[in-house]
Amino acid sequence: MARRPLLFGRHGSGHGHGHGHDNSGFEGAGARRYERTTRIMRPLYRRIAADIAAGTPKGARVLDIGTGPGRLLVELGRLRPDLDLTGVDPSEEMVRISNGHLGAYGDRARAVAGGVADLPFPDDSFDLVVTSFSMHHWPDVAAGVAEIARVLRPDGHLGVYDFNRAPFDALTSAAAEHAPLAGRAARRTRMPSRLPFHLVARVAI
Repeated sequence: MARRPLLFGRHGSGHGHGHGHDNSGFEGAGARRYERTTRIMRPLYRRIAADIAAGTPKGARVLDIGTGPGRLLVELGRLRPDLDLTGVDPSEEMVRISNGHLGAYGDRARAVAGGVADLPFPDDSFDLVVTSFSMHHWPDVAAGVAEIARVLRPDGHLGVYDFNRAPFDALTSAAAEHAPLAGRAARRTRMPSRLPFHLVARVAI
């Protein structure tokens, strides 16, 4: 049986680095070390990208929060050349590395500096916001969700991929307070990983 895409389904009436806090370990040599570390996670990023690509509408604008070196966007761009892709990360060095990886996609993909609690985008900017292995580092999940809701379009969606121990309860509680996420049933499932990490969970709202 084919696996139903996680995102943009029916609703009722997700090894990361820090985002939105001290990111000094992800500048300079620290950023380059982390970029090398993420190479071993390519199979997992490919699975996440396939999950996102299978359910995202044609021509959607997608934001990846805590994009790091841009691995997820690279894989998503390869699968879906119709999507407009933006990554955001608080580390200037990570943004530089990410833009290097995204250069092959021209003007349909880019990364910019910024944190989850202060996203540098206008209201109603994106059809889909995703984040992978970032939320468990957010110092204030509620503040992050409020900003995500602000930049989502009225029919936009949120997809979070993180370790099973990440604060998903705080995420769903905060989402219930902010349109367009309020009133939707959050769907949480597990994505078993072959990597030596805890089980990966995914939530779609």
